[in-house]
Amino acid sequence: MQPDPTFRTLWREYRRERFRSELASDWAVAVLYRLPSLWLVARLVPTGISPTAVTLAALPVALAMPLAALLLPPGFAVLGTVLLAVAFQILDCADGGLARATGRSSSKGAALDFVIDMAQWGLFYTSIGILADRMVAADGTGFFWTPLALAAAWLRLYARVARDARPASPAADAAPPPQEAQPGGFVVLAERALAGMSGALPIFLGIAALAGALPAMVVFVLVYALLDVGDAVWTSFRNWPGEGA
Repeated sequence: MQPDPTFRTLWREYRRERFRSELASDWAVAVLYRLPSLWLVARLVPTGISPTAVTLAALPVALAMPLAALLLPPGFAVLGTVLLAVAFQILDCADGGLARATGRSSSKGAALDFVIDMAQWGLFYTSIGILADRMVAADGTGFFWTPLALAAAWLRLYARVARDARPASPAADAAPPPQEAQPGGFVVLAERALAGMSGALPIFLGIAALAGALPAMVVFVLVYALLDVGDAVWTSFRNWPGEGA
């Protein structure tokens, strides 16, 4: 059966099969990047390019972020960093979408995607710190915000390690999802909002720059990373697989 790679078909399938679940778990990606990524996938399918090639294409985009933040004139540095971060998010969505559309998924490709994605967060957070240091350089603040942003990046990666520490649930343990699918209370909604916020950080960076509050953006990502660690530890160790609730 030959897949239909047109944009309308891809968008219809996404809305039917994945939109609700992604909106609950990764709302920023669902709202901001999924639509342009499907448009890109529809144009990449006829070229025969592999999903791995798209994943690798995102690497120089990520590497360019701190260079743009450091080397471009201040106004263009912010704009360049934001555009590069948005481009990375779209490519990060497109490689998986291309793999599904062409049936060329692989565990090696998924692992490569993970490695590059984690590197991107470190580079993006560092870029925020560089931009903040450049903004306040006239005040003689010095090299302060970049190390703080690096600490936030480390915490971000640590949160992912904490989540990966949880073993896969056995088949008999697969009952909880219906409970999580319910609307839930404030805690559940706050947890989902927090977990899915990372994709919106490039937009928040642009808003912070327009408001002249880049140092506040560094503080924000640091607090967000701390909350991410707390959420990762809490969700990883509550109801541990194989143990009683």
